[in-house]
Amino acid sequence: EYMGARKSVGEEATTTAAAMALLRGIFIVSAKRTPFGAYGGLLKDFTATDLAEIAARSALTAGKISPEIIDSVIVGNVMQSSKDAAYLARHVGLRVGVPIPTPALTINRLCGSGFQSIVNGCQEISLNDSEVVLCGGTESMSQAPFAVRNMRFGTKLGVDLQLEDTLWS
Repeated sequence: EYMGARKSVGEEATTTAAAMALLRGIFIVSAKRTPFGAYGGLLKDFTATDLAEIAARSALTAGKISPEIIDSVIVGNVMQSSKDAAYLARHVGLRVGVPIPTPALTINRLCGSGFQSIVNGCQEISLNDSEVVLCGGTESMSQAPFAVRNMRFGTKLGVDLQLEDTLWS
C-alpha cells in the first residue's frame, strides 16, 4: 500500500496468490546444462533442440522426476536455427517423455529467454495452473542460418543477391 491507499480486488488476489505460493514453496529441484562449446566446435552439429533435450533429460534424471508428472514445458530460445525450432519447447518435452497433452511454450526475450522461462514457470505454479514445470533455455550459435531476403517470389535477373549472416544483422 502506498500512502494509505487501498488495494483493488485484483491486487489483493494477486498478493494472496503470491503469499500462498511462498507458503507452498516453489523450488528448483534440479538444474543441468550442456558444456559451453566454441563457435563451430565440437557441438556444432547439435541443434538447439538437441542441446535442450540433453540438459532436460539430465535434469529430470538427477532430480528423480518422472516426465509423466510434468504439467508444462517452457523453453527460451532466440535464434530459431533448426526445422523444429518454431515448436522447440514442444519437441523438447516430447523427446524427454512428457505426455502429449502437456502444454509447451517457447519464449523469445533475447538474452533473458532462459531466465524468463523460470519466471513463467513460477507464475504457473503461483496461480495453481501447474505443480511441476520443466523450464530452460537453449541456443546453437553454430547453426545460425544465412538468409537471402525478399526471395519468396523470385528476383530480377542481374540483381546482386546478398547472403546475410543472421548472427550479425
